Amino acid sequence: MIRTPMTHVPKTRAPKTRFRCRRAAAAGLIAALAGSCAQLEGDFARPRPNVIRDDVLPVAGGAFASVRGEPVSLVAMTDDERQLRDRAYAYLAPPEGFKFLSLPVAELRAPRILPNNGPLEPAPGLYTQALLAYQYRSTTARWQRLIDDIRSDRDRIGAFVRVAAHVAEMDRVRTESFRFVQAVSDMQREQVMARVEENKMLIDAVRSALAQRIAIYRDAMENLLVAQPAPVAMEAERALKSLQERAADPVLALAAQPLPAIPPPENKGYFPGSDKARVRKD
Repeated sequence: MIRTPMTHVPKTRAPKTRFRCRRAAAAGLIAALAGSCAQLEGDFARPRPNVIRDDVLPVAGGAFASVRGEPVSLVAMTDDERQLRDRAYAYLAPPEGFKFLSLPVAELRAPRILPNNGPLEPAPGLYTQALLAYQYRSTTARWQRLIDDIRSDRDRIGAFVRVAAHVAEMDRVRTESFRFVQAVSDMQREQVMARVEENKMLIDAVRSALAQRIAIYRDAMENLLVAQPAPVAMEAERALKSLQERAADPVLALAAQPLPAIPPPENKGYFPGSDKARVRKD
């Protein structure tokens, strides 16, 4: 009796393998969608409007947020709520030192595909490392990069606070109106309250991002102070103090949060006279 040799029969993919492939495919699709949004900048340093970022990503973001257990509202946004999200956009991205990450991360956080309360740096201290590793032509240029990043964040706070305060006031009116309004269904009430919670979460995400950025810039300044001390470092210290003061606005609720301390304890700064007020020239 002649036996035919056994041929190798490939095994079918296990369910776990198929699940991993689907996750990888989904991740690739998201990356492709985010990359397609990388167009010329429009208002608020955001890419110009297009179908993907304005229609596709928000729908996907609502699904991701729902899976995470976050509130998702289908109520149409007010003009102030749209502006609140526009103003928050710059704070949802990593600092300017991560140009290669800023746009993709912001484009995935803005529609809530990624959670807004995640860390701004891929790993702590990478902003400092990038600042020290880049081949600037002078020490002053390296310090100026840090100062520009700090001032950019500081100068955006005022506009965000104004619109956030107005949105919070309108949400208070919404919530209190339920005691008097009769023609509102339970579903409408739930949708409106979900929007109120969405607004609170976004404001809190900006508060968290500001606290993170203050810590990131503090770490960079202290490392630069040791590695490449220069008189212009005084400007960086003043800019950071100014950012910290503006971030303590009651609307952002940073005043009650533990902010990174500015050493030395007496708060006189590293340089003589850095605690004195100075008229800005920029």
